[in-house]
Amino acid sequence: MYSIYFDKRILAVCSDEEKALNDPDAVLYSPGSNPELTRLPELFEKSKQIKKLYVPSKQEENTFKQIFTNLTLVQAGGGLVENTKGEFLLIFRNGTWDLPKGKQEPYEDIREAALREVEEECGVHDLEIKGLICNTYHTYRMNGKFMIKNTHWYHMIYSGNGSTTPQTEECIEKAIWVKKEKVPKYISDTYPSIQEVFSTFLNEGQ
Repeated sequence: MYSIYFDKRILAVCSDEEKALNDPDAVLYSPGSNPELTRLPELFEKSKQIKKLYVPSKQEENTFKQIFTNLTLVQAGGGLVENTKGEFLLIFRNGTWDLPKGKQEPYEDIREAALREVEEECGVHDLEIKGLICNTYHTYRMNGKFMIKNTHWYHMIYSGNGSTTPQTEECIEKAIWVKKEKVPKYISDTYPSIQEVFSTFLNEGQ
């Protein structure tokens, strides 16, 4: 399944088998033989009453790419940071618990971008990337353009002394370490993309 997040709403491309999943919050998109998939993001953006829209497809990847053809693609990197105690680094921004992330600079390696953003937003160093967890996609508007941000999420290990300095100029109020067993409480009402990162990480047993 491929998902695009519109804040806390989801536009997803799924296989014919996944179509049968019983999700009471989801609406199935049945466009007929000639779907105008490139218009779907704008249509979904305006349909606030729909929380989840599933697009069944036999060619999931191709369908997914068609959907965001007219959107401006932005590459970003972020980190799910774990310290030597098994605690995870969370930030509090705009009233929501989140993970550190940010846009890739021109000619910057995406792994370097992820490390830099975590360091800047949380004031931590001594980071090591262990591997890629997943990629997430979310939309937003900027300067009249409809954007789609592809965030590459990495599992990082932190070996520093534990102190953090939240980047207040980026509206980050807190950067704290949270024990694994308490993480669900913090992310219960966060963005679905952040929940996906944690779910993928924990399910793969990294």
